[in-house]
Amino acid sequence: MTNSNQELQRRVLIASANQLFGKGLEKLFVQKWGSKAVQIRLAISMTETIYNLENWRPDLVVVDYDDKTINRAEFLNHFVSDEWPMQVVLVSLQANGRVVVYDRRTLTPDQAENWLNLPWFSIKPDQESSGNSSL
Repeated sequence: MTNSNQELQRRVLIASANQLFGKGLEKLFVQKWGSKAVQIRLAISMTETIYNLENWRPDLVVVDYDDKTINRAEFLNHFVSDEWPMQVVLVSLQANGRVVVYDRRTLTPDQAENWLNLPWFSIKPDQESSGNSSL
């Protein structure tokens, strides 16, 4: 495979000791993007997860929120302290509700200005305390 093909591939890290969870997600990603458009690694321990974060630098990390072998606080500390662009998705198989997505990217000053003008930054303090928040 040439370097240009490798650069076009998405790097996805799945952090979970649950092999069924990891293989199921891997199959979904391959169906969505095709096997040549995605590189997927499975990390079944915190040590493997941190190693891949630091050395492989994935574009997307899917974390099994229910997995006790993955220390979420340590993982999120790495996510916050590192600088390369990446998305993190926390998925729980046990709890109903939304999937939590964290997106870290570098914004230009204009993009940051637009982001700060989004509706949720326009909430007045009295609206927030009265429960009228749009969040």
